[in-house]
Amino acid sequence: MTDQKIYDERRVLLELAAGDEQAYKELYLHYENAILNLVVKYVKSVELAKDVSQDVFIKIWEKRDTLPDIQYFQAYLFQVARHESINLLRAAGRSDIAKGEIARHFQDNPGFFDDETLQRDYRSFIRRTLETLPPRSREIFLLCREQGKTYEEVAAALGISRNNVRNHMVASLRKFRDAAENELGSSLGLILPILTLLRAASDISRHK
Repeated sequence: MTDQKIYDERRVLLELAAGDEQAYKELYLHYENAILNLVVKYVKSVELAKDVSQDVFIKIWEKRDTLPDIQYFQAYLFQVARHESINLLRAAGRSDIAKGEIARHFQDNPGFFDDETLQRDYRSFIRRTLETLPPRSREIFLLCREQGKTYEEVAAALGISRNNVRNHMVASLRKFRDAAENELGSSLGLILPILTLLRAASDISRHK
């Protein structure tokens, strides 16, 4: 990490504007944690936040010629991060991301699964929706959500790119969202499938 005491932002921006890759690295190291933490607050997923953060710094490199003219660079950088976060949420659908993250938080809370009829109905819903996914998407979904593998681990195991894994997951979560809203109604679709998603997926996989 760049030493905060010797970081000279004006110098870094001038050198970066001239195409100095070392200056770019210096700026990246200085701000990487702050940007990642900011983006996580928006997208609620460290995996997705890493992608967005990379996009933010790519934008900075692409606009490097204009950087010396920016009076308050940190404020500008954070605004770019917010903008990229919102763009991702609009593209993927806010509930797509929220479903995966909330399911991860609530999977070990048994209070939501006391009603056996409700549990059986939603397992049936999850099974039907899983069967509509393309085979590769279903495989990736179960690896990520049942086995808790990271995007990098799944990509390495299947011999595909991390971005490919991410695209499959976003598409799968969108499928669950749409199915929930169509079959269960918007209010139930936004809450109850979230809480059964991981456990049901896990049970289905084990009993195949």
